[in-house]
Amino acid sequence: MGLRDLEVGALAVIEMWSMDDACDICHTRNSMFPRVEVGLRGVGSVWIHQCTGCGFRQVRPKLNTSELESFYGGDYFDPGSPVGFDDYAKQKQRYKREAFFLAKELSAISATGRLLEVGCALGFLLDALARVSAWRVEGIELSSFAAGYARQRFGLAVQQSTLEAARFAPETFDYVVQKDLLEHVTHPRRHLEETWRIMRPGGRLWVVVPNGELNVRPISVLAATLDDDALPVLDQGHLSFFSKSQLRRLFEETGFRCLRFRNIGLRRGLRALGHLPRSHLVPAVIARTDLTATVTLRDRHVVALQVDDAAVLRDRIDAEINRRHRRIRNWTPYFYYRHLFKRLDSLVASCAVGQDFDVLLEKI
Repeated sequence: MGLRDLEVGALAVIEMWSMDDACDICHTRNSMFPRVEVGLRGVGSVWIHQCTGCGFRQVRPKLNTSELESFYGGDYFDPGSPVGFDDYAKQKQRYKREAFFLAKELSAISATGRLLEVGCALGFLLDALARVSAWRVEGIELSSFAAGYARQRFGLAVQQSTLEAARFAPETFDYVVQKDLLEHVTHPRRHLEETWRIMRPGGRLWVVVPNGELNVRPISVLAATLDDDALPVLDQGHLSFFSKSQLRRLFEETGFRCLRFRNIGLRRGLRALGHLPRSHLVPAVIARTDLTATVTLRDRHVVALQVDDAAVLRDRIDAEINRRHRRIRNWTPYFYYRHLFKRLDSLVASCAVGQDFDVLLEKI
């Protein structure tokens, strides 16, 4: 390797570092400054930084791929684990309801097509959709356990990968679903650029992402009251915290036109902000010593899961699904009842007090 090759390589590294250091929304470099320290179970102490230019908040330094893969191990989906999201089993019937209405939307677009869910977790939505739609459905999931569960339990075409690493051919998909995903990726702009690349012109992208202010404000308020030995817990591994204006800018600059932008989960949002009587949701607190123990336990559990426990965990999830099953939730009139209730529990995005943003986009 010659001197010129070394110089080019060094410049590439510097450029990559600079891009990582820049704000994902406004591109401003050296603008991200630490605002609040939080505990991320299984990872340790991390800092939420805020951009002095546009106000975007994100965990920095960004987690690397191995840290992400470790965080989203099997225990992230374990109903009995303190790490991750423990309520996937309860949500299986909700995904069946969502698939019912999504299938209607897809049939209005075309009789058949190709749909990709990025961050499909255990495959509940894809499985339900495959049963009621003629569209071809596929998934991408970072967790090797979750991807394996989706393949083994439902026979779904799910890759264990990030979207960027999967390298689909350009203009492959007619519809992409990214529910509760964008807040978990380390480079949101790059992720959306890759999403745009694999979509056909006029393709639809459905995004559901938490309202960043509602994520961060309760944590910030609580952190100010704690001593140095304890930290507020950053639940579910959210890494980026978006406002409405930040999302709109990100979508527009990555090549999407907004068809729908709603703020959903009004009651949950008001609870998170403490505006409903006796319903202020206080984030969990963890001692620093206990946080360190979660890192050690996660390392041990991930190794054990890879060797012995995947089948046991799959059976435990199945048992929890059966325990949570309710016959009324499979009743079509109940689907419409819950659908109407959800619409009543939403607002236009200008009233950003709901828990999540629900956005439908079109590739320009």
